[in-house]
Amino acid sequence: MPRGTPDGLACAVRPRDDDFHIGIATAAHNPFLVAAVREARRLQRQSSTIGLHGTLGGHAAEAVEEHAAMYRAIREGGPEVAAEAATVHLDNTLDDYRREVQRGVFG
Repeated sequence: MPRGTPDGLACAVRPRDDDFHIGIATAAHNPFLVAAVREARRLQRQSSTIGLHGTLGGHAAEAVEEHAAMYRAIREGGPEVAAEAATVHLDNTLDDYRREVQRGVFG
């Protein structure tokens, strides 16, 4: 897909997003977290394959900010702040995914 299209943008961003999430999980030295992130990323790719092309959804710009907040907290050595930033990102991503499923099912 061309990069100028929403699907093309998703194709361009997804590998870097995967790297970011796997990198965070790996740095945490938590095998459960690594496995959970890998599985979540697999499910996200699968949802795109079955027609939920909005895996970037409406919160792509916010996701970039959420990533930056997680990165800053980790860099500054604030595990509680990093955990809170990760929770915000997960909650927003889940909300975005739910909206995409509802849009796909109910129109």
